[in-house]
Amino acid sequence: MLLRPNKKLLLVDLDGVLVTSSGTNGRIDAALSPLHGMDTGNCLIDSGAQIAILTHRHKSEAEQILKLLKIDVTKIVRCYAAQELWDCAIKYKLTTQTLLKGLRKSLILPLIKDELGYGPEDIAVIDDRMEILSDMSQKGVGLTLLAPLRRTNANGHLHLITFDLLEALQVFEKWSKDFSSKTTQHINLQERVVQNQTLLSNSAVIALNRWDYFSLTRKIGRTLHRYISHCIPTTFRF
Repeated sequence: MLLRPNKKLLLVDLDGVLVTSSGTNGRIDAALSPLHGMDTGNCLIDSGAQIAILTHRHKSEAEQILKLLKIDVTKIVRCYAAQELWDCAIKYKLTTQTLLKGLRKSLILPLIKDELGYGPEDIAVIDDRMEILSDMSQKGVGLTLLAPLRRTNANGHLHLITFDLLEALQVFEKWSKDFSSKTTQHINLQERVVQNQTLLSNSAVIALNRWDYFSLTRKIGRTLHRYISHCIPTTFRF
């Protein structure tokens, strides 16, 4: 039986939180730009927080992005990618729900409890998608942080709206120390403007072979999910 950790765990998304893509639909062969500069790795590691990455990307993609950001995977708790989410769906007998509702990030919560001892109430999540944070909140996650991400044009120049990573880590630290808090909290992180030119100067192209066994399986799973969502009446779903 695992003892309850004396620190909280911060789950950090990649796309829309640490990096952004210049391509459509987050294509891995498009240029990826760090949203918080090239010292992102130092910022996360030096914070002293217990940090794990949680992404829908392929494991190899995620690891290469972390390398781009100079984040040493040996200095973070875990890097949870799409493979682990699928494994959790199978291990915890949630495959039917996964086919109906998709590969939700909340699938990782039982595995984190079993492997690391963190219950949902001891976990915080930073993500740029409100539907993911809402699902996490419903599963009992203690703190959800919505990361803003959008593009704007100002005086003919393209800018990105993101957030201050140091500020987000400070919010997490303050919440971690407030052990009297028992209910789920949600915070919209304050917006910060970044000039796109600065990001593009640090962009990198990551090219990987997408046609491995796992990627093919995931494509089939997505097709089944779309078919079930459109063809099976809601009353017959469980």
